[in-house]
Amino acid sequence: MKITILKKIKNRLKEKRKYKRRLARLEQCGNFQVTEVDGVKVARGNGLNLGYIFDGDGILIMEEIFKNDEYNFDAGCPSVVIDIGMNIGLASLYFAAKDDVVDVYGFEPFKPTFERAMFNFKINEEYASKIHPHNYGLGDRDKELTLDYNSNTPGRMSTVKSIDDILHSTRYTTPERVQIKNAAADIRHIIDMHKDKKIIIKCDAEGSEKEIFESLDLKGILTNIDILMLEYHFSYDIPLQDILKRNGFVFFKQRTVTIQTGDFGIIRAVRK
Repeated sequence: MKITILKKIKNRLKEKRKYKRRLARLEQCGNFQVTEVDGVKVARGNGLNLGYIFDGDGILIMEEIFKNDEYNFDAGCPSVVIDIGMNIGLASLYFAAKDDVVDVYGFEPFKPTFERAMFNFKINEEYASKIHPHNYGLGDRDKELTLDYNSNTPGRMSTVKSIDDILHSTRYTTPERVQIKNAAADIRHIIDMHKDKKIIIKCDAEGSEKEIFESLDLKGILTNIDILMLEYHFSYDIPLQDILKRNGFVFFKQRTVTIQTGDFGIIRAVRK
């Protein structure tokens, strides 16, 4: 009994320390106040309510968006953003809060992550009407997959690499059935609905970017894209750069980091 009680106390202290560390990181992202909605801790600031940031790798996504300004752009005219790898919806909300952004189309294949995004949209009524979320991923063709899912790292779930390849562990995972749809077909449909708007793609798809952009290249769709904000993985920057050159983009590659699975980093591209 004493051992069980001591273990619980240690776990509580560990969670408190973890929360304090994440709270300190949140303070570096801007003037956010922490509140609670329906039992979920929510960061309120910049006119947004952002839930689940203390869960999994949510605080890392906050840092990318609000501390590092990785998705900050100004197209200067009405724009549509296609958010591939929507995750828990923080980037989609960031885009929707921009005055020039008229619509955001989000794609997230993993249902538990998608449901967290839907919670975030629900608590942001002012911007939710701009966002069109889809609970499937994009790829080179329509397919269904059963994949291991880890709720502690929703930002690192891939539909092209196994979780063991990425995290080198299948602990704390559950099987998830996911749908992938042909990227060219979906994005062509969005472009056709918004022919008078700038089309912007944000893509952080944990490796799916290669097959997505190969599909868009094959169908000639990239000539209709104006701005790209892309995170590449598994050293896929080389084929992606070739595709961008072939389709008339000027691109900037940043923050290349080498890990066991290869290089990952950021590519920003605009049409010449």
